[in-house]
Amino acid sequence: MTDGAYVVPDLIEPVLGYRSWTVRIHPSGDPVLASPYRRTIWEPRQTHGARCGVSTWTSPLGVRPVSRAPAGHDAPAEGCTCGVHAWRSEGAALMDAADTRGLRAVSGEVALWGAVLRHKRGWRAEHAYPTRLTVHAATTDGLCFAFTWEAGQLRAVPAEELAPLLEEVYGVPVVIDPGTDPLGPLPRYAPSAQRLPRAHLGITAAEAARLYPRPTLRRRLSDWLTRSG
Repeated sequence: MTDGAYVVPDLIEPVLGYRSWTVRIHPSGDPVLASPYRRTIWEPRQTHGARCGVSTWTSPLGVRPVSRAPAGHDAPAEGCTCGVHAWRSEGAALMDAADTRGLRAVSGEVALWGAVLRHKRGWRAEHAYPTRLTVHAATTDGLCFAFTWEAGQLRAVPAEELAPLLEEVYGVPVVIDPGTDPLGPLPRYAPSAQRLPRAHLGITAAEAARLYPRPTLRRRLSDWLTRSG
């Protein structure tokens, strides 16, 4: 692994956007970022390049995006949904991840370059790489969620251990949000929730009884605006 920070290639003026990821633990023990929908791995210290996957798209709901772009087109393309997606504002990215039960453990800023198409809420880009990351705690005692590499089982890991590993692996600054960000994902589970292998599929009544009440995004935003005013 190359030492030092990853540097976006020279002579390129990147656009900055915001997005979130799930975390997978490589057999080597290194945490890696993965796209939450396509599950594409964002390789450490390598440019993340887009390719159109509409023809191979799989969804639990059996829904496939419609593309009006020519077959075999480069990503991103007009008339298609392909490309590396990023929100225009950090708040929008956080709110997008807030209701995923902590499954998207990481959010952050990304540099976008190459072909970049703008849409109503953000961008679709040809190339991307993170510039800074935030690890979000999913439990009240600072645990966050990561998936095992092959089986994809969900595990709870300490945020204070995950953050420095991500910083070393990706070569970018990483901070921890313990759940105090008014727009970020809130910790949902009581302390010491070490075994949550099926949190994304549902929880038992006993586990549900331990959950803290979760205010709506509208209420959280209203409270935040009130405090800011």
